[in-house]
Amino acid sequence: MRQRLGQHFLRDPKVVKTILAAAELKATDSVLEIGPGKGILTDPLATRVARLVALELDDTLAFRLQQRFATRPSVQIVHTDILKVDLDVLAQDPSLPHSPARPLKILGNLPYSITSPIFEKLMSWPGWETAVFLIQREVAVRITARPGSRDYGILTLAVQLFAEPEMILQLKPGAFIPPPKVNSSVIRLRRKEHPLLAQDVIPDFFDLVHGAFAHRRKTIANSLALHAQAARSEVEKWLARYEISPECRAETVALQDYAKLSAAWSIFRRETNLT
Repeated sequence: MRQRLGQHFLRDPKVVKTILAAAELKATDSVLEIGPGKGILTDPLATRVARLVALELDDTLAFRLQQRFATRPSVQIVHTDILKVDLDVLAQDPSLPHSPARPLKILGNLPYSITSPIFEKLMSWPGWETAVFLIQREVAVRITARPGSRDYGILTLAVQLFAEPEMILQLKPGAFIPPPKVNSSVIRLRRKEHPLLAQDVIPDFFDLVHGAFAHRRKTIANSLALHAQAARSEVEKWLARYEISPECRAETVALQDYAKLSAAWSIFRRETNLT
């Protein structure tokens, strides 16, 4: 194991069973596994699904897994970085090169150091339907947070824009080798069939929420005014148009309201000559 990769290997077979059950696997499924490590999840996955693609960054671990599954054509061990790989290419079944790629189920014990970048890459990608991840509990709490809580923020909105998150299981450090210094959680994400926003509006959504949360102690009107370099009075009038109180805090505004605002955010910025 290479500590620079932040690897903590799952060792509890009961947790493996919970992850597999949460994924609601079918024999016809195609699965992407992120960070298979020593293969505690890879082994049972290989016997349950039609196709398994496992991405491992560690040189030694990838080589060992490639040797172990060399005689299993339905299992592909790829020595690569999830943050650099082309997901569309991975989703395509090489045995059916001319058929449309089927939505994947994604499973993984995600490295704590790159959990957020992985979510950033995966969430907007349309090639998945269900994901079950083992992640740091603090991150799981933020992903599943509701408006009004201190954990509700940009990561919450970034995930919930595309998926419905659900907390499945809480884990103590002893479930891993070596034990991490933090607690962990298993979460399940179900991709929304109908996203709240059109693809071309998503950049405006993220610009808006980054502005809203840039100064959490300030009102949303103050924070957006600073972000856009606009007069607070102009921001107040714009928010009132969409029935959002300018005195509220960013963490009290629901996802649906941010989606509603984001569709008009770029227009507001152009109208105030600030783009």
